[in-house]
Amino acid sequence: MGEILLLLALLSQARQQDEVQVSAGLNRSSAQVGDVVILTVTLRAPGLRTPEIEDPELEGLEVLAKNDRSTFRYSASLGTLRELSREYSLRVLQAGELTIPPIRAIVEGELYETEALRLVAEREGESFELPGGLGPRPEEEVAVRLWVEPETAYVGQQVTLTVGAFFDPLVRTRLQRQPEYRPPEVQGFWTADLPGSARPERRVVGRREYFIQIYRRALFPLSPGTIEIPPAAVTYEVRRGLVYAPETFQVESFPASVVVRPLPRVGVPPDYGGAVGRYESRVEFDRADLRAGEAVSLTLEVVGSGNLNSLSRPVLPEIRGVRAYESGEDAEVQLRGVEFAGRKRFYWVLVPERPGQYVVPQLRVPYFDPVEASYYVAETEPISLLVEAAPLSVPGTASGGAAIRFVRATVAREPLEPHRRPVFWLLQAIPLVLLGLVVGFDRVRRRLPAMARNRPQRRRRVLRDLRPAAASGDAAFFGQLRTRVLQWLSWRLHLPELPTQGVVKVQHALEDSGVPPPLALEVIELLDGCGRLRYAPDPAGSAAALAYLAKAEKLLAQVDREAVSEKRLRKAPGSGALALALIVSVAALSGGARPLPGQDDVEDMAVRWLQEGVAAYGVAEYAQAAQLFERALAARPRDPNLLYNLGNAYYELDRRGDAVAYWVRAIRIRPRDGDARFNLRLVVGEDPVLGAALPPLPLSQGELAALFTVLWFGGWTAMITRRRWRRGYLAFGGGFLLVLAALTATLLLYPRAEYAIVTSSSALVRAGPVPQSEMVASPAPGTGYRVQSERGNWLRVSRSGDTEGWIERRQVTIID
Repeated sequence: MGEILLLLALLSQARQQDEVQVSAGLNRSSAQVGDVVILTVTLRAPGLRTPEIEDPELEGLEVLAKNDRSTFRYSASLGTLRELSREYSLRVLQAGELTIPPIRAIVEGELYETEALRLVAEREGESFELPGGLGPRPEEEVAVRLWVEPETAYVGQQVTLTVGAFFDPLVRTRLQRQPEYRPPEVQGFWTADLPGSARPERRVVGRREYFIQIYRRALFPLSPGTIEIPPAAVTYEVRRGLVYAPETFQVESFPASVVVRPLPRVGVPPDYGGAVGRYESRVEFDRADLRAGEAVSLTLEVVGSGNLNSLSRPVLPEIRGVRAYESGEDAEVQLRGVEFAGRKRFYWVLVPERPGQYVVPQLRVPYFDPVEASYYVAETEPISLLVEAAPLSVPGTASGGAAIRFVRATVAREPLEPHRRPVFWLLQAIPLVLLGLVVGFDRVRRRLPAMARNRPQRRRRVLRDLRPAAASGDAAFFGQLRTRVLQWLSWRLHLPELPTQGVVKVQHALEDSGVPPPLALEVIELLDGCGRLRYAPDPAGSAAALAYLAKAEKLLAQVDREAVSEKRLRKAPGSGALALALIVSVAALSGGARPLPGQDDVEDMAVRWLQEGVAAYGVAEYAQAAQLFERALAARPRDPNLLYNLGNAYYELDRRGDAVAYWVRAIRIRPRDGDARFNLRLVVGEDPVLGAALPPLPLSQGELAALFTVLWFGGWTAMITRRRWRRGYLAFGGGFLLVLAALTATLLLYPRAEYAIVTSSSALVRAGPVPQSEMVASPAPGTGYRVQSERGNWLRVSRSGDTEGWIERRQVTIID
């Protein structure tokens, strides 16, 4: 039966060997026009047959090379097997879905076919088409070419700069490192990088194969005229062979030029702001149900192609009965091939004062279309807003239907900042001084000459007299040993009553004196053993007595080394002194400076001005209220309530930037000010820059200083106590408290970054610190920026990596 199965298996394998297998495949399923793809045809046939593969008829593809490779395999069980592999190098000539027909193979007169293959070819709109005359010359193994499209453009129109680096395949295999690309340093353009080729692509240019790396950059001309673009360069290092040293070469392209035409002066819209491109616009509200006095967000979205930074905020026409506030802007860039496009949004906050139906009129976004060479206006459709009546009373709102929280009628306690006083840091040195005293006292105690000589002599003398009794093996020896040990411990620990006490109190006395608990337990076991062996029925013998005597000598020597014998050391500077120092420090933190003569009168005037300002605010006299709050703030410059009230008054006066600045200052002094945070969130929303300007923890500077003091003193108290009691948890707890103290000190002393809050409605962020430089952004009042540096009257600011530029100091308020 087994022989039959073996025969069937051999017949099956032979039948499989008689089958001819033909397959075909592409190294990629998609390519671009000009790319080179590899078509591989594989044929497997049994025996020594001579197969033949017919070349296919290809449309849209050009055969650059054809290579055949034939191999034989032989085994005793499978016989002879021949494999023929043919590889075609094809260049894509046209775009579209190309079909490679079935490839036919003839083996001993029989015809076999492969499956048809499909290749998706894309036109190189996203890559490049090499302009005529710019291809590499036949003698160039490496070439760099630079060109611009279009060569003539209007101011603000996108010009695409393309640089192509061409490498001969042989040179590329000999590269010692990655080539270095040096882009041209262009002047007179606003520039932005564009995606090039992620890796070198294999293409044929002028019937010669190259590996081509593409670099692109978008250029937006800033002024008319002919602008020269310097050459680009590529530096590469090759090694011609094993016996040759590496050589470094630099290849440069030819320069190029762009003719920039000025924008036409005919047909310029009166509200044209410099936008170039093609745009569409629309508006929407973020909510449909609205009551009088509530805020609604209006969004204008502009979509199209062009430089989005050239779009400036359009003017929102006045709407009677509606208060409007600018609320920032954002942009989202989306590339269409190599063309800049995307969307930009402008936001307003509208607060209807009365119920009814309001209509937001058309918003105009004028722009210049460089393709049509004409001016156009992207206009929105009018949009309606239905407002319902507000409730009879709205708790927590100001008069007139304002959506912010009401002002405060009392002054607040000005913040304590003890860490700014030198005495605060002098007090923090107290634990270190006490630790030094404890360490020094320990060292002095251990070096006392009299005690260093007398203690070991007395200890040996106490036990030396007992050696004859131990050698005799008398049971009375154990009673004498117990008595001598207790007498020596009472002398060593300065506890005369110790011999009359029980073993439990002896153990506690040893541990209280600094003896480690395991050592104290061994002493107690020694005493218990002496008491037990003294009255044992059978004598223990001399061997046991001598062993107990040796053990006693060893234990007493260890106790002598570990115990703290001087009573004064028990009351050495430690936790009590540290507790007293902590009380003094907290008292110093809580106690402010004594009032100067006449300061009480100024405080009374500040309270009166505050109350008059609140009264004026209640009857909508916001300008008078702001003046009174400013007077009170001059007398109490760190009062968070006055800062908060002044922000409210400026908000009602439509000075949104000043309002935001004063609310931020109030929160930085009192981080848990819920009303100020509510107003800030209502006006600017969740602004990440302003959020970074606020304290990271809900603790004021004075509270952080007090927390640091408690953690600092607590940590050192545990560490000093650890020297007396030798408990592991004291060292761990003290180290943990000191680490927390270090983190608190970092928060306390780490320098805060400077932030600038836009206060002017005409503020502009420019590309350079001069009024003639390009406008980067037009921020609304209340927009926050982080200050990077300053130069004269200009500040270099950034906003979460989104916008970076320069703004005049007079247009912002600095929060430091």
